[in-house]
Amino acid sequence: MPQSLTGASSRQSTARIHHIRSPLTRVGLSLPEGSAYLLRIAAGQVHLRDTAGGDRGTFDGPRLILRPEAADRELVAEGGTRASIVAMPALALAAALPTTPLGEQIRRTLGQDQSFPYAAGGQIDTLIQGLEMERAEAEPAAYVAAGHYLSLLLVQLWRLARADLAAHGRAPQGLAERFVLLAGQRLREHMAVGDYAQALGVSRDRLGTAVRRATGHSPQSYLHLLLIREASELLTNTGMPVGQIAFRLGFSDPAYFTRFFTRHRGESPARFRRTAKARREKGELSYAAWP
Repeated sequence: MPQSLTGASSRQSTARIHHIRSPLTRVGLSLPEGSAYLLRIAAGQVHLRDTAGGDRGTFDGPRLILRPEAADRELVAEGGTRASIVAMPALALAAALPTTPLGEQIRRTLGQDQSFPYAAGGQIDTLIQGLEMERAEAEPAAYVAAGHYLSLLLVQLWRLARADLAAHGRAPQGLAERFVLLAGQRLREHMAVGDYAQALGVSRDRLGTAVRRATGHSPQSYLHLLLIREASELLTNTGMPVGQIAFRLGFSDPAYFTRFFTRHRGESPARFRRTAKARREKGELSYAAWP
């Protein structure tokens, strides 16, 4: 049974780091909702799964994998894997970026599943090490310094996303990045996958191959994931009625939105909202008990 990374204190709002070293056997970890996750895979292989055991993607190191939300996910690291997980709670992410057009652009880009090449000893390693050091040494104003390290880490990931897009152009990874950016802009229009392929100037099959390779999802599955993620955020963090959320996400029929959400989440929007509120009040969405 996978170990859980949940904590008990709702007061913690800084990023936390967990290292994986599995020289002989598989290691399983649950990735609870409420945080974004950066996986730094130095070596080995990592699988992401949902709670029912469904495949959410397999990634070989060296690689950086960004998951904006890991609700109902499990991580399985094969024997010999060396990796680190940076969990970034919603409160920490909200404070890490400015409320400016540039900050919003960074949020939109990093609000999608991302996959980048990883080279040991680079800026990502330096920033993660600094973040970990500030948390471990608990010097005065360490939480302030940790917040700045997180801001720099997010900016560096955003730069990687932009550089990867520019470098690859129409290559598979660049195509996937362009799809991700276009999906973020046109998600609420509920465009068909074929329309995305046409807008990007490629065949539907080529788009599917590129997106699956980069994200572990088909284009359709990825679009559904974005809708569910945005709906979950609105249900958790606003008092907006379910019908209004449906219209905001481009659904013309609130009843269909409820069926769509229930099919993907396993519970109705109303029940999800009640559960999220209860868990937040109990402090189950924090990560204070990490090693």
